[in-house]
Amino acid sequence: MSKISCLVAAVLILALPAPGAAQPAPLKGDPILKHPLGVLAAKVVDLIAAGKYDEVMALRTKEDQTDWKTASAAEKKEFGDRMKQNAPSVKAFADMVRAGGELTIDGDSASLMATTPAGMMRQAFEREGGQWRVSFGPMFMAAAGGPAAVPTTRIEGAELVKHPAVAVVLQYADLVHAGKVDEAIATVGSTRAQAKWKALPASEKKESAAFRARILPARAELSKAIQSGGLLLVEGDVATLNLIKIEPATAQNSKGTSTTVAIPLALENGQWKIAQ
Repeated sequence: MSKISCLVAAVLILALPAPGAAQPAPLKGDPILKHPLGVLAAKVVDLIAAGKYDEVMALRTKEDQTDWKTASAAEKKEFGDRMKQNAPSVKAFADMVRAGGELTIDGDSASLMATTPAGMMRQAFEREGGQWRVSFGPMFMAAAGGPAAVPTTRIEGAELVKHPAVAVVLQYADLVHAGKVDEAIATVGSTRAQAKWKALPASEKKESAAFRARILPARAELSKAIQSGGLLLVEGDVATLNLIKIEPATAQNSKGTSTTVAIPLALENGQWKIAQ
C-alpha cells in the first residue's frame, strides 16, 4: 500500500502538483476558513480530534480510501495514531490559519500552509470528479521552543550530501532492506523510537518491518534523491529529510506524480537518530 503503509513506517509521502504554470495569488488569513477548502480542512481536523478515522478517510482521495479498506487492523491503528499525533488541535488550526494561513489553488490541486511562531502546518487537496478531497495532512510541526523558536535551517546540495544525518538515513535503509529492522532501530533509532518498537507485539513488528522495506527506498535510490533534490530542514534538535521523487506519466497514470518522502530525525547526545 502507499500512503497508509508509509505513515506506519514513519515515512510520509505527500502528493504535490507537478511543475507547471504560475499559481494564482493565494487566499490569506480568516477568509480561508469560509472557503469550501477551508471548511473541508477544518472538518478533517475536527474528525481527527474525535478519533473518527473512518470518516476522515471518507474525505480523502480515492487512492487513500482504497488503501484504507484493504489495510489491516494494526495498520489502521498505527495510521490513526500517527494522524492524531501529527494534526494540530482544533483551536490551533483556526488560530494558525487566521494568523498565517495561505491557501493556493492550482487547477485540480491545492495546498494550505500556515507558518506562525507556534510552528508550521501543511495540508494538500486534489479535485476528483469535481469534488475536493484531502490528499495529505493536516501535518503540524511545532516550533522548537515554542514562541521563541529556533529558526529553520535549510541544508541542500553538496552540504547535504556531507551532513551526518544523511549517513544515518543510509545506514537505516541498508539495515531495513537487509531484514534487520530490530538492529536498525537499536542502532540508529531515537530513544522514543526504540521504546515504541519494543512495545509492539511480534505480529505488528513483522508487519511494520515489511512496510518499511517496501516504502523506504534502497541506498542507491536514496543517494540519487539526496543528490538531485534532497532538502534537510533543521530546527534545533529535530530535523526532517525531504526527498522529492517525480514519477512521469504512464499509460496507467496519465498525469504523473511528484512526491516527497519525509524522514524525521532527532538529535540525541550529539548524534542524529531516526525519530520514529
